[in-house]
Amino acid sequence: MRQLKLRTSVAITALLGLCSMGTFCVLPDPNPGAPPDPSTACADGEPPAAGAAALFFSDPEGGATPLSADAVLQIEYGPQGGQHVIVGIRHHTRSDGVWAYRLGFEPEAAEPGDPAAPRRPVLEGSNSVPVNACASGWTETIAPVFLNIRDSGQADATGAIPAARGVLRIVATPKEAGEKVSADIPLQIAM
Repeated sequence: MRQLKLRTSVAITALLGLCSMGTFCVLPDPNPGAPPDPSTACADGEPPAAGAAALFFSDPEGGATPLSADAVLQIEYGPQGGQHVIVGIRHHTRSDGVWAYRLGFEPEAAEPGDPAAPRRPVLEGSNSVPVNACASGWTETIAPVFLNIRDSGQADATGAIPAARGVLRIVATPKEAGEKVSADIPLQIAM
């Protein structure tokens, strides 16, 4: 009888532990509004033409079209005071494997000007993402770039704050080799 009670209490404790880890019970998301985990999917499409980019930023919703230079991404604010932008990455590889993506947003150098003129925010950003590349094809990754606001800018006469300007960069390195692939694009981040 004592052994049956012991087994029952061990089983209940194990179920409670699984529930608290979220592996067994369906619980509401404890961090609503938190940035999504990076996602990766294989995509159809022809390999890049000779001289065309095999790694580029695409629309944050995904797709085969490269993001246009000077595009505007919207800043998103997390529940704990953090901020990020979501970026789409499209990468063509000849074989599968694990790659490390190092993402960064580097602010545009401030130009001297009228101190009373509206001032753009100054943001810096980064993230490192491990990616399982698809075998001989395109891999689409959607990932957050975490931002630090160094200067929140100054509003113009209408109360609008100009978008931050800078360069979004990615350096992709396969785990098994020393080869690197990189891409960058000038863009804006709207506060």
